[in-house]
Amino acid sequence: MKLKKGVTLVGLHPVMREALGVVEEVWKSYGRTKGVTVTSTMDGIHSAASWHYYGCAFDIRTRYWDRPTQEKVHAKLKAKLPEYDVVLENTHIHVEPSDSLAKKWRLML
Repeated sequence: MKLKKGVTLVGLHPVMREALGVVEEVWKSYGRTKGVTVTSTMDGIHSAASWHYYGCAFDIRTRYWDRPTQEKVHAKLKAKLPEYDVVLENTHIHVEPSDSLAKKWRLML
């Protein structure tokens, strides 16, 4: 696993650290021997209500794959992380807890 300059895992919620382990496995299964590159956790600029600011979201790099491969990786992540919202963006994949997982962890009432 690599972290983009300025990104830290300090403060990342345990439920998100668990998801990162799964992401790492998926990246390696698609030939990324260096593993995943985390491009954002609590840093950066996000929407006002973003889970990023609470240590409950991360973004991961996808630019080294063509779009069809990105879509396959996205589908595999969604299958392996059913309790998370996994969103394929133009430049990255965003991962955050689903509402049910957030409630389970008392992240939202």
